[in-house]
This record gives sequence, structure tokens and C-alpha cells, in this order.
Amino acid sequence: MTTYPLLACQALLLAVFGLAAVSKLTRRGFGEFVAATGRLLPARWSRGRRPVALGVLAAELATVCLLAWPAAAPVGFGMAAGLGTGFSAAVVAALRRGERGPCRCLGATTTPLGGSQLARNGAVVTAALAGLLLAGWSEPVPVGLAGVGLAALAGLALAGLVVRIDDLVALFAPMPT
Repeated sequence: MTTYPLLACQALLLAVFGLAAVSKLTRRGFGEFVAATGRLLPARWSRGRRPVALGVLAAELATVCLLAWPAAAPVGFGMAAGLGTGFSAAVVAALRRGERGPCRCLGATTTPLGGSQLARNGAVVTAALAGLLLAGWSEPVPVGLAGVGLAALAGLALAGLVVRIDDLVALFAPMPT
């Protein structure tokens, strides 16, 4: 019975992409994201950072809508996996160029680019692929309200860890001597 793990994946991704989109909906938040997008893109694309940022925001909002609609959830899982993979590729490319500015993908942060963003994106892609697999294999089964609530709570708790991964990495990082 894969229904509850599927719901947990949905809740996790709804929370992560919902928060990501909401953090960009203010003038200041979007401006910071546009600046961060410019740091993540190759220099030759710097003029296109605003359209790319708008595209990312639209894709995040679409992902949330698709994940919230059960019939379209598999497409939402696919979009989430694609976005997470694209974000990882952009972070790796920026790190190779020596860029260390904050990402701003999930709101205001001062954490420099690094492995924590790759870990976060890896968690997002893993949850999206798991949801995609579970959506293809699960058959409609009756669900209990308590089970749905527990699955949603588990997904939201995991989303909290994914969103705050920068802080968790900093907490367990070695102290400078």
C-alpha cells in the first residue's frame, strides 16, 4: 500500500515549492532572486536573468498547482524532479566558476553557495522521483483521515528539514580554529 508515502512526498514538495514561490512574490524577494539568478547563470546569459527568474517562478507555481490536483500529481512530480535537477546543474556550474553568493532559491539567506544547496536539491529530486514511482504503482485504496494527516505531517516535517538544510549543515560543520 503506497498511498501514504505518496501523500508524504506530495506534502513535502508542495511545502518546498510553495515556500520557494511565495518567497519570490514580493518586490524585494523577487529582486533578490533575480540577482541570485544572475550569479547562477553563465555570464553570457546575464541579460536574461529576469526572464529566467520569471520562468522559474512560473514553473514553481505550476508545480504546486499540479501537485495539489491529484489527477495531475504525476506531472507535478516530474516537474519537481526537473526543477531540482536544473537547480543542481546551475549550482554546480556556478561553483565551478567560483561563485559563492547566496542562492535565494527558498527566500532570504546569507548562506554562500555550496554543498548544502546540492543536498537540498538532491532531497527534492529524490522525493519527486519517489512520488513519481509511487504514483505509477499505487492503486486507489481507501485512506483513513488519521493516515492522511500523519502522511501530511511527515511530509511537512521533512520539508522543514529540506528548507532549513543550510542551518543544519552549519550546525554540524567543524568550528574554525
